[in-house]
Amino acid sequence: MSINSINYGASLLGQSVRNINNQLSNLSTQLATGLKSTNYAGMGVNEGFAVAARSQLANVSAFGDTITNVNSGKVLDAVNCGLADGTAVDLWSSLGNTCQQWAVIPTGGGHYELVVENSGMVLDDVNCGTANGTKADMWQWINNTCQEWSIAP
Repeated sequence: MSINSINYGASLLGQSVRNINNQLSNLSTQLATGLKSTNYAGMGVNEGFAVAARSQLANVSAFGDTITNVNSGKVLDAVNCGLADGTAVDLWSSLGNTCQQWAVIPTGGGHYELVVENSGMVLDDVNCGTANGTKADMWQWINNTCQEWSIAP
């Protein structure tokens, strides 16, 4: 994939588009050759768009919503503000912290990922269980249906 004929001169938009074009070219080279590019290491100002976009979710204004149980009035909470895969999820009194603030992000087909602000991890169906009593926890996004949710009115 490439972007050709960018004529925005020295504008900020033009510079951003050229930067993304260079990053896409580097990523294409990396994928085609199997060589690891240092531009996508997630470090410093040159981190690649493909890697950086997901890590910037905390900057999206969608965060700040709590998910509250109607019966108890308690909110969905990442236990002890955990940052590791497998962090438990429970209901807790609202503390107003980032461990209880969620973004509901469409994944397509009427499904959503539920992302907690403190870690950027998603609500996950443990071991993709299908039985009654299956637990839910926090896990990094691995793009499978065990991490997608439908929200019924």
